Amino acid sequence: MTIVASMTAPTSSVNAGGGSIRRSVSLWRRMPGGVLIAIAIADSLRYADPDLWGHIWFGSAVLRLGHLVLHDPYSYSAPGHIWLNHEWLSEVIEALAFEAAGVFGLKLMKLAMTAATMGFVALAEGESQAPIFAQLSVLLASALAIAPSMQFRPQIFTFALFAGLMALLARDTYRSALRLWIAIPALAIWANLHGGFIMGIAALGIYAVAVVARDTIRRVGIGHAAMVAGVTLGGIAATLATPYGFGTWRAVSHALRNPYTRIVIVDWQPLLGSLEMSLGNGIIELAYRIIPLAMMAATAIAVAISPDLEDLPLLAIGGVMCTAAFVAVRNVPLAVLAISAPLARHGAMAAARLRSRSYHEEPSETARGWAISQMVFGAAAFTMLIASGFFSNRLTSREHYPSGAVAFMKSHDLRGNILANFLWGEYLIWHMSPGSKVFIDGRYDTVYPRDVLLQFMLFHFDQPGRGAILAKWPNDYIMLPPDDRANRVLNRHPEWKLIYRDKNTRLYAPASSPAATIPGIPIAGVNPPTSFP
Repeated sequence: MTIVASMTAPTSSVNAGGGSIRRSVSLWRRMPGGVLIAIAIADSLRYADPDLWGHIWFGSAVLRLGHLVLHDPYSYSAPGHIWLNHEWLSEVIEALAFEAAGVFGLKLMKLAMTAATMGFVALAEGESQAPIFAQLSVLLASALAIAPSMQFRPQIFTFALFAGLMALLARDTYRSALRLWIAIPALAIWANLHGGFIMGIAALGIYAVAVVARDTIRRVGIGHAAMVAGVTLGGIAATLATPYGFGTWRAVSHALRNPYTRIVIVDWQPLLGSLEMSLGNGIIELAYRIIPLAMMAATAIAVAISPDLEDLPLLAIGGVMCTAAFVAVRNVPLAVLAISAPLARHGAMAAARLRSRSYHEEPSETARGWAISQMVFGAAAFTMLIASGFFSNRLTSREHYPSGAVAFMKSHDLRGNILANFLWGEYLIWHMSPGSKVFIDGRYDTVYPRDVLLQFMLFHFDQPGRGAILAKWPNDYIMLPPDDRANRVLNRHPEWKLIYRDKNTRLYAPASSPAATIPGIPIAGVNPPTSFP
């Protein structure tokens, strides 16, 4: 295989940022088969997320109605409440993919976003001029690190766009190609896809500040820094190009400041806490948590061994994103994407320094040998797609959903307001609308007032004040997992009666309701394995 490039910059002209003008050493040109394998690894995990039913249902509603749904029609705890759906465009894309080709259409969409994400990482690493072996090693580690997060969720659009932004910033850092203006229209689109656009704004802002610091030290003037600052301000303005305007920022800000979010949503848990929880989930789950930590540690060590002012702006972004990852596990993929290019470069530099020698250009393989090796890699990537179930038209779930209870309700024509487990809300919207409404679902901050969220958590965790949810809202049915603490509230409540149970679900109805008179209750049912849809 070809190992490319001295890590010292060629003695050529100087770019606007103070670095030297160089050509990239791209994996896409030198090792395209390796990039395909990285894409296959990153795309290898596929399961139905709790919100998938809702994303497609809501996107389909926009397509059917021809306009956004601005007020909530699906809940009875916040009926008609304003719905700041900052993910509306993602949901429309998912709905289009599903309507065009079913589950396989969703898989094609996910593969496209995964390919874009890993492709941009490869481009960013290429700008660093790190040796091919270093680039490929980091790319494969990055693929493993982000694979659990590459699911059928609006976040995958954030991952692709953030990786694209990092590729632009890497190009600006190492070659100053002055194409950062592309970030402005990208952010306009991003703000309609997912609230993660705020991390793109943060990355640009951090980059601008770090460029000022670097160029001040180098005494090369502030022209380049001024350009970056202008792009940052243009990007902020571009994020207002949504149907909600400033409402999009309000929705994202509310989610970041909501004190309840980190209590009930696993993605918002701290990284180390998530690592502790994964200890009981097997070695593979643990490995997915350890790999990002190892990459962060390797980056810190490599930079300490081979400090270099040139890519200070990229390292600043990486440092902030790694800090954000420790605060909330949902930021781990962003940290991995941010540090990939600096890790490839500084890792190679550190290795060369420890060996007291420089990397050098080695003779390339013959054209025939190179072609054969890339074909083998491509075949391996395709085999991985087959083995991981890419071509099946079925999507299983890692969570348990109340499929048995839903079937029971439909068979007895039971409809009404359903107070259910938070994770089941959008599953119930899909299967029970329009005849039934839910108390809460995964839209969370974009719809529900904090009073609703608080009452649900007091009930869910069996805390003082838990009974208010039963007295204040017109609940017709309550549907819970057997291990939910709220079962204890209902079991000692004389006005509620268990009418159905299976190994995954308990269904309650008011003792005075017709549902409580169904013969044979509580009926012991069977909960079939859940798959989308």
